Amino acid sequence: MINKPERMPFSRDCSSALHLLEHIQQTINNTADAQLQAQTADDINMLISVFSNPILRSIVTVEDSLSELNQQLQQHPSILPVDLYVSPSGELSLNVVPPDEIYDPHYDSKYIQRQEFDDQRVPVAKLSNSSSTDTSTSPQLGTPRSANGTMPPITTQTYAIEFQKAIEESSRGRDIINVQLYKPEGSSLGFSVVGLRSEEKGELGIYVQEIQNTGIAGRKLMDVGV
Repeated sequence: MINKPERMPFSRDCSSALHLLEHIQQTINNTADAQLQAQTADDINMLISVFSNPILRSIVTVEDSLSELNQQLQQHPSILPVDLYVSPSGELSLNVVPPDEIYDPHYDSKYIQRQEFDDQRVPVAKLSNSSSTDTSTSPQLGTPRSANGTMPPITTQTYAIEFQKAIEESSRGRDIINVQLYKPEGSSLGFSVVGLRSEEKGELGIYVQEIQNTGIAGRKLMDVGV
């Protein structure tokens, strides 16, 4: 759903100023004081011309759109470029989900659960020989491999059990916390990942590169005490 921002303060102030100037001009013209009319006519006409100028109106609209975007980024830090649209006149339209819906405990009954990664491309970073031997400082999300580089076979009927075993093996003794995230339409989860590759060992898995504290993932981690 496209949320159309309300008329913004700067634009409203300019419209109010123009209305007041036109009212003052009409009031002065209705008086019989010719000297007052002569002294104020040029200045009032110039100000009215400035506030009604289409170029100024466009600049004001763009300024208001930037201010609105800054406010929305504070509320929705995971906004992506595809979530916003700027019209030729400079007006901003946003495609975001209200915060109360994002963190609604009954969210799964309102939206279809999708098993997909965050809609961000995963870059592949090549490791140097000195850094390829130590990947213990980052939590690995990829499935572990055996010594010969092959995928470990799933030996039980329940994939969930084997998946949990793979996570425990890749954690190498670290604490494991299971977190379930729900991704609203038009929003991201607020974290980025990177795929690591070594010339010696090949693919090393996918690692979390950055988590935004105010994003969906960051807020969920704070809720569970991480």
